[in-house]
Amino acid sequence: MSTERLFLTFTHLSDATRHAEYNAWHQLDHLPENQLLPGVAWGDRWVRTPECAAAGHVGDVAFEPVQYAIAYGFRPPLESALRDWTDLNQRALWWGRRPELAWTERRSVGFFHPVKEDAAARVLVDAAALPHRPHRGIHLTLSRTAAPSAPTGASYFEALDRKLIPAVLTVPGVAGAATYRFAEGASGFGSPAPDADGDLVVRLLYLDGDVLETSALVENEQPDWIGRSSAPGDVEHVLLSTPMRSIRPWEWDWFDRG
Repeated sequence: MSTERLFLTFTHLSDATRHAEYNAWHQLDHLPENQLLPGVAWGDRWVRTPECAAAGHVGDVAFEPVQYAIAYGFRPPLESALRDWTDLNQRALWWGRRPELAWTERRSVGFFHPVKEDAAARVLVDAAALPHRPHRGIHLTLSRTAAPSAPTGASYFEALDRKLIPAVLTVPGVAGAATYRFAEGASGFGSPAPDADGDLVVRLLYLDGDVLETSALVENEQPDWIGRSSAPGDVEHVLLSTPMRSIRPWEWDWFDRG
């Protein structure tokens, strides 16, 4: 696995006039500095455009404002990788290179353990290469699930691994999938994590087909992946399930159109 630990956060802007400024800072300054660190295996970010939001599902209103997802994968040794990464974020404050803090809000910041990565047979590359392989976007699902040690949880995770993920990997435009389970919160990197985060699961689909068309195909062929009918207390309660687009440099006008 290329990802020993995943960091994930969702953000939205409290000042709608600053999307270009935010993306210029993150894509041209912050992200390259982080990817330079030897312990960072990869870093990426995606945008939940208005069209993506309309095509997705929100099962917890706290995630309705989400506009961006930011993720970093870390390689071992984790202690030094996370120390260097944290130190860079602190030094950026002293450099005066964190302009976004006054008008950016974060949600569900945390670290996740990798569970499994799977690549569609047609893409040929190893599953560990998926974060490094170009893609047009992702479909991200954040859920609360029953514990895998409980009978209902064991059945759910067996079906996810043996049936649901293999079926989704056959959908045209889906290049691969990755599943992560919650490890710990990330104090100092955003809003405090909500209670009982130990049952959080993240599922990512890497999409090399058109993001909206591929997401529609996934929902049509495997509606359980989206979880629109899930509710609190179910074996899986989907909090957010949404397509998100990859961010291309200098093309940052999604929230200005129309």
